[in-house]
Amino acid sequence: MTIVFSIKNKKSLFGYQKVLAANEVLKLVEGLISYNYDPSSLHRSLNDFESLNCILFGKSGLPLQLRYVDAENAYQILVPSFAIEEDWQLALRWTSRLAELLGTEITSSEGGSYSPDSIFHFDYEVIILETLGNLTKEKDLEGLEVQGFAHPVYLDRETVQEVLNHVHPLEAYSAFIKRIQYSAAYFSQVRFYQQEETRSFLASYSLTEETDTVLPRRPHVPAEYVEIVGLAGVSDWQVLLVAIDGDPDKQENYHPIGSVPLKALIDALEPDEYQLLDAHQIEIKKLSKERLLQLAQLE
Repeated sequence: MTIVFSIKNKKSLFGYQKVLAANEVLKLVEGLISYNYDPSSLHRSLNDFESLNCILFGKSGLPLQLRYVDAENAYQILVPSFAIEEDWQLALRWTSRLAELLGTEITSSEGGSYSPDSIFHFDYEVIILETLGNLTKEKDLEGLEVQGFAHPVYLDRETVQEVLNHVHPLEAYSAFIKRIQYSAAYFSQVRFYQQEETRSFLASYSLTEETDTVLPRRPHVPAEYVEIVGLAGVSDWQVLLVAIDGDPDKQENYHPIGSVPLKALIDALEPDEYQLLDAHQIEIKKLSKERLLQLAQLE
């Protein structure tokens, strides 16, 4: 459940003060950025935007949302359901500074009211542990998608239980989410090709030599492609193997050497050639051209 912190705008002689510019609110925390709008537009009033996705790079796991609700004359900072401890700490610090600037109190969607000082007593630890604990009660949970600021994360009961069993579960959860968000690996994006005869779709990922690459263990059609793929469905999930001949900085030096079924590829990997990231994703460590040529023989 998303938690919303609301900070009422300061009253003036004729109603409420002018709404702050988006970048003025962001500047309250050093290094805080928004990534879903062009930075050059952030000088505009916050209520010109639907909502801003905001992070502190190096610390954040999931994005906080910032918005101004005209109907309530209030600034709002939204903390997503599966936020990590660092996300909560950022939210409380940011909320405190905004309330202090405006000289108004903070209200929570949980029902409490706080001052810029007392907001730091907000018990986010209980929320994190309850949110994760509830997942362990979902018997059929195979992969709940949590949208990080950079990459999705997929949670299942086993992964969550492992986190909760850790001696420091909040730290373990943060490390788990951040390992995926700050991964230097290439997250291969699926492409769909419709077959003329059957009208069904071929789904294809790519794996390039000497490139750490993330592929799905349990592929699915991303939300943005559901309407396109529709009822025709996916007939096959493939991985295009790509070799580099020459300077890797030149696109013309990248050449396909084969295409293999996704499942067959994953099954053929040696234990030291990959690591599991979460319930659905696998990170394949850098493979040589020779190894890719071997894998290209798979059927």
